[in-house]
Amino acid sequence: MLTDPETEEHLEMEVTAADVRGPHGSVVATVSAMQDVGRLRELERRRLEQVLFETEKLAATGRLAASIAHEINNPLEAVQNSLYLLSRAVPEGTAEHGFLDIATRETQRMSRILRQMLGFYRPTTSMGPTDVNALVQEAETLVSKRLRESGVHIENDLLPSLPLIRASADQVKQVLLNLFLNSAEAMPHGGQLTVATHIGGGELDAQSPEVVRIDVRDTGSGISEETIARIFEPFFSTKLEKGTGLGLWVSHGIVQAHGGTLKVRSRAGQGTTFTIMLPIAGPQDDGDE
Repeated sequence: MLTDPETEEHLEMEVTAADVRGPHGSVVATVSAMQDVGRLRELERRRLEQVLFETEKLAATGRLAASIAHEINNPLEAVQNSLYLLSRAVPEGTAEHGFLDIATRETQRMSRILRQMLGFYRPTTSMGPTDVNALVQEAETLVSKRLRESGVHIENDLLPSLPLIRASADQVKQVLLNLFLNSAEAMPHGGQLTVATHIGGGELDAQSPEVVRIDVRDTGSGISEETIARIFEPFFSTKLEKGTGLGLWVSHGIVQAHGGTLKVRSRAGQGTTFTIMLPIAGPQDDGDE
């Protein structure tokens, strides 16, 4: 690692060296090329943050649409059933029966539109064998510069024999990034971020051995009981104008779509631990809500 003499900024450099040989095969020079990978990582982090922000907005819109569609679908089914019973009671060939036919066709069309809205929200990303430890390290690399600038030290306790899980790697990485960034913001004056992986639910759920558990623990200011009660609500944020209030809500939805759980434990002034539990076999049915 080098230091910029003008700004005293620490630079992460990647060095590639190659020997230059003379006519007789002996080394006459060494050529080295240095690349500032720190700035590249910072650009990638900013790009990823923008992608996360856009994903959060899309997820919010999708879930809101699905919620509205679900609420409308229930009374619509009652209307369809009533129209069916009325059509059987009204003689065919009459003007009244024709009007009922029109109403039946239109309510059926509305029902198809609502089913499409509900189906649109269902996660469509493909799932496959996923290395959770590798995802943790990739996510840490992307936020390492921000954590270092905040004086946050990363400590890993990753189980070497952790099995692969069936999951969407991109979505699980998104959850990890959200949790890491939240932890960094909870420790503006420095601290320690500890990430641990385990098999089984541990103390939180000892009856679920077929899960992988990820603990993300920080030494920040902690979260009050009032905030914890609302922490996974959409648009709820303690960051005022800086936060969308969607990051943890979207993360919670992603984990649930994988058949897992996302829980939080914290006390004011004593840090916070987020625990993700994901079934090794993946969700029972990818199409479930």
